[in-house]
Amino acid sequence: MKPSGDPWTASGMKDFNKPHEAGVRAFLQALVHDPRTHAKFLNMLSMLEHMGSRKIMVSQMKRPEEMDQDTLQHLAEEARHAYFFKRHAERVNGSAMKGWVDENTMTRVPALMYFGRMDAGISKQVGERDAYGWVSLIIELRACWLYAIYNEVVEEAGVHLPLKGLLAEEDHHLAEMFEMCGENYDLLKELSRYETGLFVKLWSALEEAYSSHVDSAKAA
Repeated sequence: MKPSGDPWTASGMKDFNKPHEAGVRAFLQALVHDPRTHAKFLNMLSMLEHMGSRKIMVSQMKRPEEMDQDTLQHLAEEARHAYFFKRHAERVNGSAMKGWVDENTMTRVPALMYFGRMDAGISKQVGERDAYGWVSLIIELRACWLYAIYNEVVEEAGVHLPLKGLLAEEDHHLAEMFEMCGENYDLLKELSRYETGLFVKLWSALEEAYSSHVDSAKAA
């Protein structure tokens, strides 16, 4: 059954994140003017998109009879998003950034923990069989929320980062996942609140890392 309403209202996501929006925006406004650190942030996003594509692949390999064109398209687009962020990370950096290691990926370990805990927590709540849809729905809510702010920041700053096409694909994925997961709005709000707590911890790690970078630069 196609759910009524929209995923933003149903999840309460924007309400949960309203207290954090100004801080996220301010962080990004500072970050985009620091090319080296910005490149590491982009590489972190590449890593997270890669993890998302891998989640789709692994979960659907357990249910090969249900693999369809929409799922394959979702997988392909998430992999392409990982490539998009890697390509722009290297452009901003001015040199190659192979893999995702501490030296070239901002808050690599906290980012891994964020994704791993979100995946495990949601999978435990909904069960492995339904985890693909619910994890994807929560990820798409976060991606659309964050990338919309990011797009506004880079456009205002005159920084070249063409996020509009990627955002359109994420919006499409969000609509698909919302339709897949049905009308259990209470569960959706619970999972969105859970993810917001994990995101806040990740963002605090990012802010701490950037603050340390700025302090080191001033000391030098």
